[in-house]
Amino acid sequence: MDEEQLEAFKEELTKTFFYSILSDLSEIGETLSDFEVKLLIKKALAHSPDLQVEWGEVDRFGNNTLLVKYESNLLVIEVSPLINTIRILWNEYKSRES
Repeated sequence: MDEEQLEAFKEELTKTFFYSILSDLSEIGETLSDFEVKLLIKKALAHSPDLQVEWGEVDRFGNNTLLVKYESNLLVIEVSPLINTIRILWNEYKSRES
């Protein structure tokens, strides 16, 4: 994969990820737990057929580690900051809406 193809892939993945998160959040009428946010993140990444996505074993990787395989590459992501950010922003939004 050349640099141009990689950039196009990253751009498409970013759009799909954020669109999926926003779309799924719009259907939730309540506050979110960390677990619910984890489900949203995995579902959003699973929209890309080029990625294999799963949560890492808690004993080996900790609570919030996402394993993303792309071609022959494995990306290990600690997503606690992302989970907290999505949950806090959504819960604040829902509390203001009430």
